[in-house]
Amino acid sequence: MRANSLWPSGMAAVWRSRSLRWGVAVAAVLGFSLLAMFGLMYWRSSVLLFDTLDRSVSEQLELLSARPPDMLPFMISSRMNQGPEVVTRVGLFSAGSQPIVGDIAAIPPKLVLNGAVQAVLAAGLPLEHWRAAGRDLPDGRIIVVARDADEILAVRENLVRGAAVGIIPAILLSLGAGATLGLATERRLRRLNAVAERIVEGNLGERLPARLQGDELDHLCAIVNRTLDRLEEGVGALRGVGENIAHDIRTPLTALRSRLERGLVLAEQDEGLSLVLQQSIGNVDQTLSIVTALLRIAEIEHVRRTAAFAAVDLAEIVQETTEAYRPVAEDRGIELALSITTPACGVGDRQLLIEALVNLVDNAVKFTPPGGSVTVALSGTPHRPEISVSDNGPGIPVELRSAVFQRFYRADTARSARGSGLGLSLVAAVAKLHRFAVEVGDNDPGCRITLRCWPDDTAIR
Repeated sequence: MRANSLWPSGMAAVWRSRSLRWGVAVAAVLGFSLLAMFGLMYWRSSVLLFDTLDRSVSEQLELLSARPPDMLPFMISSRMNQGPEVVTRVGLFSAGSQPIVGDIAAIPPKLVLNGAVQAVLAAGLPLEHWRAAGRDLPDGRIIVVARDADEILAVRENLVRGAAVGIIPAILLSLGAGATLGLATERRLRRLNAVAERIVEGNLGERLPARLQGDELDHLCAIVNRTLDRLEEGVGALRGVGENIAHDIRTPLTALRSRLERGLVLAEQDEGLSLVLQQSIGNVDQTLSIVTALLRIAEIEHVRRTAAFAAVDLAEIVQETTEAYRPVAEDRGIELALSITTPACGVGDRQLLIEALVNLVDNAVKFTPPGGSVTVALSGTPHRPEISVSDNGPGIPVELRSAVFQRFYRADTARSARGSGLGLSLVAAVAKLHRFAVEVGDNDPGCRITLRCWPDDTAIR
């Protein structure tokens, strides 16, 4: 049957895709790197601009403080007359903080007069930010030097806006690109997985899609495809040998049986010879049944006759098979019961489904002791029907339930029974062709084999 699909589905499964997670992770690392680089640039540019501004304020303060006290008002006044290009503000105040001269009307609040440059708000102008420094002069007066810091703050604000305009879209673009690449890889792996599942199902003619000038994954697909070519050749040769042997054996066996039947007619007066000939004919018939079963399984597996698929009435198939096999069960003293709880239809090859069901019923009748019972049931739902054949025979041990579908496998309890060990192999081949699931379970006592008649990804259990 079809192997269990390990490939997840749905949005949660898409996120579980390793390729998608790697793509998003790389994009996230790129975004974090961009943010970190912007943060470093923002910090360094701010430090550089403020250092330049503070150095200018400190130099002006030192220069003016070193001038003769009687010359200081004149220098400040003449400096103010140089025009609007003067960006440094200077103010000279009395010991009582009254303005004497300069373009600073009042000492900024919270300014510590220790000569150090500080960030303050201009007195009376709460929205104007200054970098200012002041100190007491030897004659008791106070000198204050300041420069407007709003321009630097505006530069920093523009940097943040630039980041919002440039870096954030870049991060979103990188995330989108990473997700797109991850999803593309995930879709590609889905296609590879679908082909691989069909190969596991037995379609050795399938090949993994690979581009001529591709990446490492394409190279791996090419290697796998060459391996599949070799494997298909080997399997084909082995299958051909088996089929040729079966064909070649069937012809002489048929001729041998004909001669034995003629000999049986000629040896009617010799009871011993007649018995030997009858036993020989029985052995030849058994061998012919094995050859016929092998060829039949090869036809189902190799030719894959899906062209004969059509709508089938499962209730009709179950009833027809049960009624046809009831005389055989009665001859063995076994009650063959029929239970149809859910009439249902399906799609498949009607003849093959009957053949599979006949093998299941035959096995159940074969291993059920006289006086026992076998039940053929159609249950489930109209869209998910199940056909089960249960008996009250010896049953199948749990450890042997997967092996019974192998060709020629016969458990110790079945060694003495007639048959070739190919009946359940044929059932498995028919189920695999229809993508149905076959389950072996307990009937307490006995065995129940259930055929789930809808496309399924579950292996024979």
